[in-house]
Amino acid sequence: MSRICPLFSGSKGNSTYIGTKDAGLLIDAGASAKGIGLALERAGADFSDINAIAVTHCHDDHIKGLKTVLKKTGATLIATEKTVEFLLNKECVLSDTRIIIIGEKGIEVNGIQINSFATSHDSEGSCGYSIILPDGKKFSL
Repeated sequence: MSRICPLFSGSKGNSTYIGTKDAGLLIDAGASAKGIGLALERAGADFSDINAIAVTHCHDDHIKGLKTVLKKTGATLIATEKTVEFLLNKECVLSDTRIIIIGEKGIEVNGIQINSFATSHDSEGSCGYSIILPDGKKFSL
């Protein structure tokens, strides 16, 4: 059974954990890595469950803990081309991080279908995600 667990939401940090039998996806890492780790624990998960991190945009309340969480998890980074460009220029991504640039067709990661859609925000490449989980649950963020 799939789980959707909001970890943080607001101007001080945004992050949501999606867990399935075979995968874990984090959407945004906008709190400290320590805070994200504690929130994952409360949700019955931990860093070892995360296979991928999808970033919606580059404001600090969405990427604050990204570099450290990538280091702790070895997760794949998913984002739009403009967001990836920003993250690389600001050194928010480790040099050995696997990166998937999401486009109009979407992608599948460990049975989770991830589609992006453009959002109107003051951050180039800003997007939201529509997720279809292996058990058929669907949601957008």
